[in-house]
Amino acid sequence: MTNDILLFPSRKHSISFRVSSIFSSLSEEEDRAWSQRCHVRCLRAGETLVDHADESTDLFLLQSGEVRAVLRFGVGKEAIVGVFRRHEVMGELSAIDEMPRAASLTAVNDSVVTVIPSAVFHEIIALKPQVNKAVLQLLSLRMRQLNDRVSELSFLDTKHRLYNTLLRLSRIRMDGGGERVISPPIVHSELAEHIGSSRETVSREMARLMREALVERTSRAIILKDPGELSSRISRALQN
Repeated sequence: MTNDILLFPSRKHSISFRVSSIFSSLSEEEDRAWSQRCHVRCLRAGETLVDHADESTDLFLLQSGEVRAVLRFGVGKEAIVGVFRRHEVMGELSAIDEMPRAASLTAVNDSVVTVIPSAVFHEIIALKPQVNKAVLQLLSLRMRQLNDRVSELSFLDTKHRLYNTLLRLSRIRMDGGGERVISPPIVHSELAEHIGSSRETVSREMARLMREALVERTSRAIILKDPGELSSRISRALQN
């Protein structure tokens, strides 16, 4: 099997900008006109969309799958700084300031991405004030998330950073009475990259959480049995 990049015209995938909250104010006609100037890229699990320091300036809209943003520090040292899911926008910083990429974007699983040329993006925000406002709100959200991560690294020890990451990556389980799930289950080495620790440390702490019946792991998901207790432990740690 080759690792060739797969490119398809956006119309073959019935792509719409308006699936993203950023572009929800576009009319159907505007959506159709601008999407025709974009293309779709299909990524296999583990494939890199853009690498750190790349000079590309495209904006990306994730149509399906999951993509993670990774910072690299020297040889072999990485930290996951974000995970993007269906209908989320990625790569907006380079699309705005035309500077090299601040992080790598890598597919967690098979994913489909709409590639929006920066010229198209700039045209949209120049002509559509609602989109411009939505982009500003997105940048504000990114800054708040960054502040949260800095606080986490500054004030929480390893195990509490793990609790926080489990909560952040999880979603409410629709049939679980307050439980939360991470599906598909994230491996311990990847959790370690999220919190700036080692796989061995994460494995020990996850085993302890399972003994306490706070976490359950299946072949399909990590289940947070008592998210409230994890949140309480984080709050107590911040107060000490």
